[in-house]
Amino acid sequence: MLADTNARFLNQDEDSMNTRKILPISLAALSLTACASMPDRQQASTAEVRSVLLSQPVAVQPLDHPVALAERTKGRAVANTVIASMAATAAANMGSANSLQGMQANQAIASELGTGVARALPQADLIEAGTGIDKALAHRLARYFERDESSSVGSGLVIAIDAVKWELGYESFLTSSDYRLDYDIDIRVTEAEIAEKQARPLKTIDCSGTFDRKMSIDKWRADDYREVDAAAHQIVDRCYRLALGGMGMT
Repeated sequence: MLADTNARFLNQDEDSMNTRKILPISLAALSLTACASMPDRQQASTAEVRSVLLSQPVAVQPLDHPVALAERTKGRAVANTVIASMAATAAANMGSANSLQGMQANQAIASELGTGVARALPQADLIEAGTGIDKALAHRLARYFERDESSSVGSGLVIAIDAVKWELGYESFLTSSDYRLDYDIDIRVTEAEIAEKQARPLKTIDCSGTFDRKMSIDKWRADDYREVDAAAHQIVDRCYRLALGGMGMT
């Protein structure tokens, strides 16, 4: 588990330790590829970012709602396929067709409906355990930038952490029982917004990848997602070093 200094990933009492509460989430909200919010040509250089960080006050934006762990399971995929198929079959049987052309039209409508239903159904579930990797990273960076700012000048900088992806997902539907832990976290450095002047983004640092261990979903879930928390420690360490390096602070 992540303690206070590493920002615990799970905030629930002992009575609910063995109860998993899940909420639907669309896979569309989970980016499958790492991407920066600004083209490289618009970003400040590492040296420029370092200079500004050393001369102005720095605030790390707190996270009121840390990212939840998403589970994309085979069971969810099968259930979605069944629901979409049932919707398409029902649609095909509703229309009356007295000709081959009419039957083909009904089948086309049913197929389109089934595809639409499949896309609309949630592809993953949000899990309360294993939550808060972004909050832990924000906490580490906030501690790093704690310093005497009495001599700092300027409006200041804001560092924001955005977890685009934090997901346990099956590696292969047919050929493997392993599940992988994927992450994608953006660290954004932005000038503070003052008066009517719009905040200016300086740099976005992307920390993304797949944890180097894969195992069955039951092993990931064991002991209230103990393996997820252990992996999160290592991922936070990697992203922390990557962020400081991208800011020229190492």
